[in-house]
Amino acid sequence: MRRSMLVLFALLAAAPAAAQEWPAAPEYDVLLTSYAIRPPVLRLKAGEPVKLRFVNNSNEPHRFAASAFFARAELRGRDRELVRRGEVAVPPLSERTVALVPRAGRYPMRGAPLAQRLLGMHGHIVVE
Repeated sequence: MRRSMLVLFALLAAAPAAAQEWPAAPEYDVLLTSYAIRPPVLRLKAGEPVKLRFVNNSNEPHRFAASAFFARAELRGRDRELVRRGEVAVPPLSERTVALVPRAGRYPMRGAPLAQRLLGMHGHIVVE
């Protein structure tokens, strides 16, 4: 009995993204402006579910790119379709929310296309 409880506990502790408590996950706003990402450094805790809300208040479409970050993170099932080739497209005057479990590391984040990045739309995601 005790052994089966330990096995059950171990399985629950290693639950995949599908079993995470997404409603209770903290939400972080990532503001995409014409030539900036705010905050420029996003700090997250490794292994803890979060919701990233990408907000575009401008009249121009924006794409948030962090391919290495998204490749290593465990995305909520329904949010996988929002992340294409490591990018989240956010139409003008709208927002997109992606829930995930980040892995430790330091990841570059940037706007796409290149012109936005060159004009200051870049930063880092730090997961500790």
